[in-house]
Amino acid sequence: MRVNEILDSIKKGQNAAEPILVVDDEENILQIVSEMLSSQNYEIYLAPTVMEASRLIKDKEMSIVLTDLVLPDGSGVDVMLYAQKNQPDAKILLMTGKPTIQNAISVLKKGAFDYLVKPFDMQTLLSTVKRAVDQLKLERENVRLNEIMSFYAISEAMGSEIDPDRLLNLILDTAVREFTADFASLHLATTDGELRLEKTVCKDINISAALNQFSQDLAWEVYNRNKPIIVNEIDAYARSGLRAIKSSICQPLMAKGKTIGTLSLVRTRDIHQFTTGQLTTLSLFAAKAALSLENSRLYKDLEDSYFDTVEALASAIEARDKSTAGHTDRVWQITLGIARTANWEANRIKELKMGALLHDIGKIGVPDAILNKPGPLTPEEQAVMKSHPELGAHIIREVAFLKPALPYILYHHERFDGSGYPHGLKGDTIPIQGRLLAVVDTYDAITNDRPYRKGRTIAEAIEEIKANSGTQFDPQIVKAFLDTMKSLELLP
Repeated sequence: MRVNEILDSIKKGQNAAEPILVVDDEENILQIVSEMLSSQNYEIYLAPTVMEASRLIKDKEMSIVLTDLVLPDGSGVDVMLYAQKNQPDAKILLMTGKPTIQNAISVLKKGAFDYLVKPFDMQTLLSTVKRAVDQLKLERENVRLNEIMSFYAISEAMGSEIDPDRLLNLILDTAVREFTADFASLHLATTDGELRLEKTVCKDINISAALNQFSQDLAWEVYNRNKPIIVNEIDAYARSGLRAIKSSICQPLMAKGKTIGTLSLVRTRDIHQFTTGQLTTLSLFAAKAALSLENSRLYKDLEDSYFDTVEALASAIEARDKSTAGHTDRVWQITLGIARTANWEANRIKELKMGALLHDIGKIGVPDAILNKPGPLTPEEQAVMKSHPELGAHIIREVAFLKPALPYILYHHERFDGSGYPHGLKGDTIPIQGRLLAVVDTYDAITNDRPYRKGRTIAEAIEEIKANSGTQFDPQIVKAFLDTMKSLELLP
């Protein structure tokens, strides 16, 4: 979100012709007032009845509504109340030929900005309207300045968020809050030109399915036209048959000159319609949202390519140690189950995958004669084999993307009682990554063949894990491991 864009919109708003609706059943009054105001920067609309005034208020955005108190099909108060409902920012001026203190107090209490007594001169009319316009501009500027601060904070949050799910939640939750909506949906374009619903927020679950369909149709229209749209209550009913929709708005999401999706908002409460001013604000919000989504996608693509590299490294490790084929993937799947049982967050699970796949990368530096020796290792050979955690840590230490894998690589052979390697750490001084991987790595080693022995059964491996709980393994990790094995239906 560029602050200059909002400031530019404020300046444009200050210079634009202010639309004024004049309501009176006397044609000569309409003409006189219109002529008096035409010398200023105003766009004048005329209406002789409450019905015609209501239609114009519904279809046009008005800054000022100047209405006679007595009309053939109602009163100026009816016009005022309708305007307050549909255009709450508009300033209402009442005209009357029979002024009383009671009338004045009554209309001011109902929310009128001021009132004029007929007949009035040009100077009185112009000064009263100018005061109303100046007040309206001041309120707009305050709103816009508040938007600058609000959207700056939102932009910072969106710009720093790269997780796709959290970013989608942030965009929709912010849109619902900032634009007083009851439903929001975000559609993204697929590579084959389709629109896929990514996420919705709905305050009324009873009509969520119907609103989803309505927003899908609206999204297609906006996506194909590449233009935003405001849909009023009558048009929404014609499109969907839903009386619950009071107003809706849909904005294309543009990134790098390309439409990547749409953002739709719906109001179901009986409040005012979305306005063209809000459409402008939504377009600025959508521009930042689209850029953040595109950056998140690019980051995800880059992350995927990194993980492809990690998996290639893991495959290279296993290609040298033929007895451990599939070991890293099996370790990853079981540790993933434990992490999910423990409700680890997404970023932590990504680090876990990296660590599980790379925990034996140091074996690249172990000679084949030791790595694939069919019999027991000599003390010297054991020392070389035990160096693989530190070798692995040395290999990846300078690669920033791979650093989260370090504790998995370096500490998965430490023992809970302090008798492990390479540092002889004990208890909770062993990072949890190492304590977790120690259990699963050992389980997989027991249950699969090695050059010097045959693999044992799952039941035997489980018993050995249990027997070494509190000595070789952290008891809490053992419990989580057993719970996960049960949930994966791997326990005998």
